[in-house]
Amino acid sequence: MSFQRLYEDKVSEDKLYDIVSEMQDYNEAIRENNTYPYHYFLSPLRHNLFNWYPFKKDGNLLEIGAGYGQLTSLFTRKLDHVVAVEDSQSKCEIISKRAEEATVLVSDFNDLKVDEKFDYIVLCNAFEYAKSFVDSENPYVDYLNYLKGFLKDDGVILIALSNRLGLKYFAGFKEEHTDQLFSGINEYSNVDYVQTFTKTELSNIINDAGFSNYKFFYPYPNHEIPETVNTDKLINEIPFTGVWRYFDDRISTFDEVKLNLTLSKDNLLQYFANSFLVEIRASDRDYPSDNIDFVKIGADREEKHNVYTIIWSDGKVSKTPVTEKANEHIKRMYERSKYDIGKIKCLDAELRGNSLYYDFLNQKSCEYILLDIIAENDKDKFFEFIEDIHDALFYNSFESDEYATEEFLKVFSVKSDIKFHCHEKSYIDTILGNMFIVDGEFTVIDYEWILDFPVPLEYLFFRVFNYHFFSNELIREFTNFEEIFDHFNMDIEYLSLFKEWECSFLRHIISRPIRTFSQILPFEDIYKTKQLQKDNNLMRKELKNKNKLIEKKNKELKKKDNEIKSLLNSKSWKITKPMRKLKSVLKK
Repeated sequence: MSFQRLYEDKVSEDKLYDIVSEMQDYNEAIRENNTYPYHYFLSPLRHNLFNWYPFKKDGNLLEIGAGYGQLTSLFTRKLDHVVAVEDSQSKCEIISKRAEEATVLVSDFNDLKVDEKFDYIVLCNAFEYAKSFVDSENPYVDYLNYLKGFLKDDGVILIALSNRLGLKYFAGFKEEHTDQLFSGINEYSNVDYVQTFTKTELSNIINDAGFSNYKFFYPYPNHEIPETVNTDKLINEIPFTGVWRYFDDRISTFDEVKLNLTLSKDNLLQYFANSFLVEIRASDRDYPSDNIDFVKIGADREEKHNVYTIIWSDGKVSKTPVTEKANEHIKRMYERSKYDIGKIKCLDAELRGNSLYYDFLNQKSCEYILLDIIAENDKDKFFEFIEDIHDALFYNSFESDEYATEEFLKVFSVKSDIKFHCHEKSYIDTILGNMFIVDGEFTVIDYEWILDFPVPLEYLFFRVFNYHFFSNELIREFTNFEEIFDHFNMDIEYLSLFKEWECSFLRHIISRPIRTFSQILPFEDIYKTKQLQKDNNLMRKELKNKNKLIEKKNKELKKKDNEIKSLLNSKSWKITKPMRKLKSVLKK
């Protein structure tokens, strides 16, 4: 009974057991089998859901519905004691292989054989199935009450699940639990084993179970492999504008980015987020997560570069290494934050322990300024704005054809002797989302990729837009690189070189395999699907009627057979037997 049943059809338990037994790094298995189920079961990116969460190191945690241990190994690194529960022996054997420090139990989820109380109880893709294993009129409320008995006085229950009204379902994505279109939106008609909820429905369940202190988090694009985790405070101020990665085919009904931005302007995103992560607290006291307003996770990074970013309620932003291997990366960021690049300033930062802190700029980034200009469809204003960015980036630069040094080639691989503009140091990540206008000056808040050697500014200017062209259809519809390059008298032939450098740079910092994308079917396929469903229902109806007719004929035949048997066994039939024989002889 688990969300992953849809994916279990694609990957056998035996295969997973072999992979877990033979490999410490599962990325190779994902590269060899680059389908979403392998990512779901094996990818370390699954840890993004909780690697930022402020667990108590000396605490204990109960994980109900641990699946194949996708999150269990993270919990064992974060806490001193972890108990993982699954309802099959084969799953538990795989969990034990992946998280040797955990105590793994085979148990029904409503009959837990544990005699301790916990700081944390986690259910990821499990709570929605409570109606299939709790026999009551209010299974979800009753199950929360049941779990309450395993909580410490100040403990928390963490529930991660899909939103019944998630934007992706309106946009043509199949409901994962049923593998059908719109089944959650249609309130799970004819589905009796699973149910997800709207924000209001889930809040009512929590309240009815006697909890009054809880906090909603919103993982984007979903809770399986999130890239950001938002809260009620900032979800409409910092809407998700990244790539909406999904699994399996989907119908293209509308553009999620456009509607997401529209909903943010009307303060509605919290009701249409694709997923919820809810922290349900046993007491009314303050909790560490109260101070967290927004999280961005460094997805797809090499471990030595992997950090997560938190916006705190006190107006600060922190960058923290996911593991100790990234400590040096944080220190380098601090040192490099002291440099300006052209007229682009770096926001002041300070080092606290292993985390970097700087002020949160509560204003629109250049990305949202540009999106507002695009919404006005004002090309002149658009080019005026990016001319200012260009001038700030190129300020006080020099021309060179000798930038392709050994250091440069270690990162960018491809040699070139084209003369480009450079600075002595190079800020690689001048993307629009990292850039603000503070006191009339372009200011960047993210200094992860300031390199200590020249990199062509024409390439860096290409990078200003490249990420946004990839992730945001609004920008792609408004302009293109040909138009931008032409405006700044840049040779369009440079584009292929810049793309090669970009791929090399990404290979330098990224260790994860390429993620899978769903096949997007055209909108008219909805009608094809509906017609197929109608045809299928008609065929089922015809078959049902034919079966009824066959059943009726069989009953008639059986009745005739009984009449014949009765006649053959009657006295009159036996008495007249000699006469029938004589009649037969006379005919001959």
